[in-house]
Amino acid sequence: MLKISRGIQVISNGGLRRLESQSGVLGCLLDTTPSESVEEIDLTPGDRLVLYTDGFIEVFNQRDEMLGIEGLEDLIRRSAKRTLPDMKQEILQGVAAWRHGPLTDDMSLVLVEIR
Repeated sequence: MLKISRGIQVISNGGLRRLESQSGVLGCLLDTTPSESVEEIDLTPGDRLVLYTDGFIEVFNQRDEMLGIEGLEDLIRRSAKRTLPDMKQEILQGVAAWRHGPLTDDMSLVLVEIR
């Protein structure tokens, strides 16, 4: 059982599911308390979790269009059947191909496969 308090993507049975954040940024606000509402999901072997910072979705192309959650989800779907290192590389390359200009935010990406 996984309890969700931040937004992540779950790849399970060939599908992609977005889990929405239900709390403030961890460690940034002293008065932020965890939400009473926590989503619980069952994970099975082979499921994958994709955790990322907003620097991945807040990148812009030459036409000043933001990649956004939907654009990142498309990159995740297209790479979901690859090995974890290859999946990570494809996501990073996809974001880099979209981006025009220098990075403006930090970027962290964590991929986890349930065994």
